[in-house]
Amino acid sequence: MSSKFVIIFLASINFSIAQDSFESTNVKTEKIINHFIKKENVPGMSVSISYNDTLIFSKGFGYADIENKIIVDPSTTKFRIASITKTLTAATIIKMSEQDLIDIDKSVYFYLDSLPKKQYDFTIKQVGGHVSGIKRIPSEEKISCDNIYNKKDFNRVFKNDDLLFKPLSKFSYSNYGYKLLGLLIEKVANEDITSSHKKYILNPLNLEGIIIDNGNYDENSSKFYLYKDNDFSIAPCLDCTFKYASGCYLSTSEDLVKFGNSFLFINRLLNKESLLQLITSQKLSDKKKTGYGFGFTSTKDINGNFFYGHNGGYDSSRSSMRIYPESKLVIVILINMRIDDIDNLASKISCLYINKMNK
Repeated sequence: MSSKFVIIFLASINFSIAQDSFESTNVKTEKIINHFIKKENVPGMSVSISYNDTLIFSKGFGYADIENKIIVDPSTTKFRIASITKTLTAATIIKMSEQDLIDIDKSVYFYLDSLPKKQYDFTIKQVGGHVSGIKRIPSEEKISCDNIYNKKDFNRVFKNDDLLFKPLSKFSYSNYGYKLLGLLIEKVANEDITSSHKKYILNPLNLEGIIIDNGNYDENSSKFYLYKDNDFSIAPCLDCTFKYASGCYLSTSEDLVKFGNSFLFINRLLNKESLLQLITSQKLSDKKKTGYGFGFTSTKDINGNFFYGHNGGYDSSRSSMRIYPESKLVIVILINMRIDDIDNLASKISCLYINKMNK
């Protein structure tokens, strides 16, 4: 018997044992999800949950392709993860900092000396925590495929786009800032951002199911939908040519759970100090916590349970990755249409498992 087969066989046994111990909770979870799907008219959805690094629930719901009736498979169906990509970029920077290639407490200008100067200086950490004052998106950028704004335009547009506020005085979510961090990675690593993602994160974790959204979809890629006038339609083209630092990745829910677990167990990907840099909430000048670390939300859910992770969304998709360290729980939800209350759904599901563990 080959070692690879043994690993797969043992993993399947652990999955079965874990599922059995959470059987009644899984039934309740499936009921909540089915109610949510009916209420929100969700075309397709994938939910994967792990406890202590072992899958306890992983199931696809509905269709990855409505027209051809292709059902969702959590192990193979790839969805858009949108801004969960920011955790990938942030982890890449922190991994590079472990090798003394980047210091997140230094000014961005230390690494990008050609970047047009603003009235205030700001650090890499402040950009990654959305407290630098950089606006949400560049003034000339579009999400759709008629976008002509690209990497070559960054400095010119950045020069003309004013900061929204003095760094550390407010929190304001910024895809723009992550474009800047992507350029910084490329400058330091002397390679494109997606190569650094692979080198520092994806390849070491063997995450083959997390790939760039370049428009070349295979049979395992979900289609993405809009819902209007009681009918589904294919979402318009999404331009991803200069968005790989902030979004534009695809993943299966099961690979995203594996990714989440790498931030649950020390030294699987990062040492303790590095992990704390990612998940410790930043503070404003008035000492108020932002609920966001470096590329990771860091807060409590509606039930008072602490978690870190990230959400993502386009008009055509919604995603959530939550990591509950005290319960050793990782929850991933991927949907191929935009919906509004994914946080409420994630909190309901997490509450079921946390309550089960606390009994």
